[in-house]
Amino acid sequence: MVKKLDENDWPDALDHVGWRLWQATQRWKRELDEGLVAMGHPWAAEARANVIMHVGRSGIRQSELVRRMGLSKQAVQQLLDGLVADGIVERRPDPEDSRARRIVFTAAGRRMLGDSNRVKKRIEDDYRSVLGEKRFRALMDMLAELNERPPD
Repeated sequence: MVKKLDENDWPDALDHVGWRLWQATQRWKRELDEGLVAMGHPWAAEARANVIMHVGRSGIRQSELVRRMGLSKQAVQQLLDGLVADGIVERRPDPEDSRARRIVFTAAGRRMLGDSNRVKKRIEDDYRSVLGEKRFRALMDMLAELNERPPD
């Protein structure tokens, strides 16, 4: 005998802060991706673009990138291979550890970062036009406050 599922046993969906933050993040990311693609960075809307936020000015060890991204070595390797093929990043020997490889931006990668800043500025300008300067600043301050509190 098969038990019929009761459609009434589902909890009500909550309209909670996490959901709204997630929606806002998804919209922001979509606008960033679309802006970068329009500026000639077609790979920016692909999964490999998620590597970019982890590579700082001095680069990052590939092993640290794997740890930060929470992906397998093989998955990170594939994402990096695509970015290397497009000339966005390159692998260099790590000066502190001859066994390690450091991921660093190329000149093309640094140009993309400049384009990214221009797109981010346009998105923020749009937010300011919707919220007004005072409310936009309050939003930024509140997000900073939430993000700077110590973990539980």
